[in-house]
Amino acid sequence: MTVLFVTGTDTDVGKTIATTLLISYFADHGLQFTPFKPIQTGAIQQDEDWIAPDVMVYQSAAHKQMGRGNIEYLFQKPCSPHLAALIEDREIQPTRLSEAVRQLGGIAEGVVIEGAGGLYVPLTGDGYCMIDWMEELDAPVVIVSRAGVGTINHSVLTINTLKSRQIPIAGVLLNDLQQDEKEIIHDNGEMISKLTGIPIIGVIPHLKNVDDTLRDPSKRIECYRNWDMNRLREALRNESRSIIGKK
Repeated sequence: MTVLFVTGTDTDVGKTIATTLLISYFADHGLQFTPFKPIQTGAIQQDEDWIAPDVMVYQSAAHKQMGRGNIEYLFQKPCSPHLAALIEDREIQPTRLSEAVRQLGGIAEGVVIEGAGGLYVPLTGDGYCMIDWMEELDAPVVIVSRAGVGTINHSVLTINTLKSRQIPIAGVLLNDLQQDEKEIIHDNGEMISKLTGIPIIGVIPHLKNVDDTLRDPSKRIECYRNWDMNRLREALRNESRSIIGKK
């Protein structure tokens, strides 16, 4: 089994879009990857059920129902996972998250994990954060960053933090959320790579209608047609170092 972890420089940066596009890319190349959202806060109520918004996006793109195995913890309040769990008198157990990944790996060739928020999102009240679980997994990471002004600082800080924990980095995806100038986006990518040595996999173009784009296979292909996947493929080949990938 192969595992890829998608994190972001902060919340609402486009991790769900990136995860969906990566799953689509792998499918186009004959690889059956499945998405996994370990923790979702801010559930949406449909009829009498509480639904995970990010999993709904995966389902819409795949045109099929996702099982309960695609998410482990779902909380109603849109806040930090540790607080959402406290409010509902529940406890997030990192070992349970890792076991869920292993189980998904039994039914797919690979798993793309979409983290919650950024690296230092607390999962438990004692300060165990998302990056602590990422370090245990030791799976290659794709960082989703905003494409425009401010992204250099946030991206470099995120990359250097991952490096300090010796967590492997596959590369960076810049998400054009604000339809920024192409010159700015290009220069941001070049400077991030120059300062960190980590490549830019590509740019997620500005999407006026996210749902419509992700549901349409041809529109999804246009989103990643110009991505440089060499680094990503290299990272996945080296993924055997991950504890999840070990036999």
